[in-house]
Amino acid sequence: MHDAPERPSRGSRRSFLLKSAAGAGSLWLASRWPHIVQAQAGVEDRLVAPPWDAVPTCAASSTDGAGQGPFFIHNRERDDDVDMFRQDIRGRYREDAEPGTEMQLHLRVLNTTADCGKTPVAGIDVYVWHTDAQGYYSGFGEPGEQTPDVEYAGKPGRNDLDNSLRFCRGAGVTDANGVVSFRSIFPGWYNGRDVHIHVLAIHAGSESRGRATYRERGHILTTQFYFEPDLIDRVHKASQPYLRRTVLPAYVGAIRGDERNNSGLRAKASFDGRIVVAQMQISLDPNASRV
Repeated sequence: MHDAPERPSRGSRRSFLLKSAAGAGSLWLASRWPHIVQAQAGVEDRLVAPPWDAVPTCAASSTDGAGQGPFFIHNRERDDDVDMFRQDIRGRYREDAEPGTEMQLHLRVLNTTADCGKTPVAGIDVYVWHTDAQGYYSGFGEPGEQTPDVEYAGKPGRNDLDNSLRFCRGAGVTDANGVVSFRSIFPGWYNGRDVHIHVLAIHAGSESRGRATYRERGHILTTQFYFEPDLIDRVHKASQPYLRRTVLPAYVGAIRGDERNNSGLRAKASFDGRIVVAQMQISLDPNASRV
């Protein structure tokens, strides 16, 4: 596995996307998600976060008993990777599946060491990753190896980074308000885990560590957050491909968000029948692990 080069500047990231849009990868995207190719060309409307009316706490956001999990990918971990510093991360594993429900996800990073967690933190790299609407993760396993309807038994594993698909995963740099936003797809679930979204915060300029678990050396926080069961149920019963999987026996447990040692973090989210708007505030110590 090759280490990724240093993260390019914002200008060079955009140049990379523009070049990618002219290549073979954009043909794949255009056939399924033409708006993604438009976004790469810089014509996408940027997401704006709703008001942050939830009161932040002084305590740091909790980690999750599931840890980093096997399916994190750092930017440019493979030579053929797209640049994951992007706002639009929509996509799906199976071409013949319905795309799922759009999710506009807004994360706000707050400083726990200043003013009781009310101070936003700018310049932090924030990675998110989650399954697509059917419960598939991008990047891992050979075709057919992921089986979301069957309880996960370790295959594919953390070292099975077998393809360059990167849907439903991305990264961003927190702005002056501590906010980073993504346009994604509301997650499905795979048997063995509740519906969740992974978050990893790390100091800017970090390099890939391959398939290692990220600790220290610039790493700040890794956690997972969940949704209220009623919100998940409304989204999943409103359209395909979620709906057909709601009859599976494991579904009822998968929407509870009550796994042992879970973070207790639940997003504030709304669903208007068309789009989910989700917000999560992440409290951390921005001075942690600078070395």
